[in-house]
Amino acid sequence: MSFQRLYEDKVSEDKLYDIVSERQDYNEAIRENNTYPYHYFLSPLRHNLFNWYPFKKDGNLLEIGAGYGQLTSLFTRKLDHVVAVEDSQSKCEIISKRAEEATVLVSDFNDLKVDEKFDYIVLCNAFEYAKSFVDSENPYVDYLNYLKGFLKDDGVILIALSNRLGLKYFAGFKEEHTDQLFSGINEYSNVDYVQTFTKTELSNIINDAGFSNYKFFYPYPNHEIPETVNTDKLINEIPFTGVWRYFDDRISTFDEVKLNLTLSKDNLLQYFANSFLVEIRASDRDYPSDNIDFVKIGADREEKHNVYTIIWSDGKVSKTPVTEKANEHIKRMYEGSKYDIGKIKCLDAELRGNSLYYDFLNQKSCEYILLDIIAENDKDKFFEFIEDIHDALFYNSFESDEYATEEFLKVFSVKSDIKFHCHEKSYIDTILGNMFIVDGEFTVIDYEWILDFPVPLEYLFFRVFNYHFFSNELIREFTNFEEIFDHFNMDIEYLSLFKEWECSFLRHIISRPIRTFSQILPFEDIYKTKQLQKDNNLMRKELKNKNKLIEKKNKELKKKDNEIKSLLNSKSWKITKPMRKLKSVLKK
Repeated sequence: MSFQRLYEDKVSEDKLYDIVSERQDYNEAIRENNTYPYHYFLSPLRHNLFNWYPFKKDGNLLEIGAGYGQLTSLFTRKLDHVVAVEDSQSKCEIISKRAEEATVLVSDFNDLKVDEKFDYIVLCNAFEYAKSFVDSENPYVDYLNYLKGFLKDDGVILIALSNRLGLKYFAGFKEEHTDQLFSGINEYSNVDYVQTFTKTELSNIINDAGFSNYKFFYPYPNHEIPETVNTDKLINEIPFTGVWRYFDDRISTFDEVKLNLTLSKDNLLQYFANSFLVEIRASDRDYPSDNIDFVKIGADREEKHNVYTIIWSDGKVSKTPVTEKANEHIKRMYEGSKYDIGKIKCLDAELRGNSLYYDFLNQKSCEYILLDIIAENDKDKFFEFIEDIHDALFYNSFESDEYATEEFLKVFSVKSDIKFHCHEKSYIDTILGNMFIVDGEFTVIDYEWILDFPVPLEYLFFRVFNYHFFSNELIREFTNFEEIFDHFNMDIEYLSLFKEWECSFLRHIISRPIRTFSQILPFEDIYKTKQLQKDNNLMRKELKNKNKLIEKKNKELKKKDNEIKSLLNSKSWKITKPMRKLKSVLKK
């Protein structure tokens, strides 16, 4: 096969081989080579795409285009038998080192040397290249038909790829396969080795290949390092409002969060999602994933806190540990759900095995209520609403300057003796997205961070907004901490202390890889740059024309000069007499 897939080159491959062979810490390797391709190949956050998926534990899986094994090790943990296929020996050696339990085969993707059928066939960033290795008029349809021969009767093909009309491309991200702006939007003009598809185009390919049972998932902010996975049922009900933290340099043409919210109101987000994960089923029977409506992943946490959240179609929400180390965290959540915080209620929850379940609240969270108020530009209404939150949080609290106990400092590190309000138990995560109004009372879900010791409520009130200030430009443009603190007569000097506590708390729970050093160039600057280039081009053109004119005049002068010399040198008396006379006059 003569094509190069995402970020693959010989230099990166050699470095990856050394990193994997020496069993270096991947986060440290990313720190030393902090560009997006190394996040793509090494970050544990890549597993977010499938760590929630209901694979059969006793099933088998065929991974086509396994790259450098960035997903293979996850598959070996979740299934009994995994076969990974790549087209070069060097890639297969890296995969074998990263996923020792997998069977790794060197093979062309259209000439698979396997003699078994599989429960799952996975293609992540591979299917879009089918036109490079399938010689036919309909390479994508024909390749799906080819893969059918390796599926069990109830098997599944899982394809993850970008949407060529993904909102991020309109907003200034380069198309990853071509490293150009707007390649997919322009239908890959002059690109003959790869293409991605709109939702309709991909659906037509699947239908033309004879599949009638399939489901679209929408990983956000993309399928490479997703934080949420949505479905057609909830994509417009729970639009993504987060911040994409890992990327190459980009320009910025508009605010994606604002447009995401606008498109969600018109029920259009499924067509402009950045990525697709499509589950293509071999039979018409029901599948476990039918009941999954939404997934939120917390894989950048410490392993002991690492859980994923699923909203199920039966109206329940579950929180499940990613590994056994997080089982205790789930149990603490269950115990914490039995308590109220001031007048803020905790939604009832139950344990089922190692998972926590509670009811899905099919209504707007306080985050979206506030965003609606901000859209109305109503400051009075905004402060009335957050006054209600403040009063509910501080209800029945006590003042103390002795909260900085040994337990407190293990989590928050920084000691303080400022007198603040407290409760005996503390619910840390009273952020707006976790808070609802149920029967007239503020009610929280997600009880992950209920601590058995006092934590200042002023800090918790700061946390109500801090996450949203970071992740949502709409809130940042509408208000700021200075205004909020002033409204509630809180000393703005507390802000630096609260930020220190926040950093300590996040260090306590999160094991986040370093983020890429990336530049975001405002679209106006791109325009100015292009305009400057245009002006310079006009100046150069004008100068070139002037130089041509000067050159022309010089030629004419030279011609005249030669004519004069010719006359002066002539021996004809009649012709040269006037010239000699003129020459004599000039000499005088």
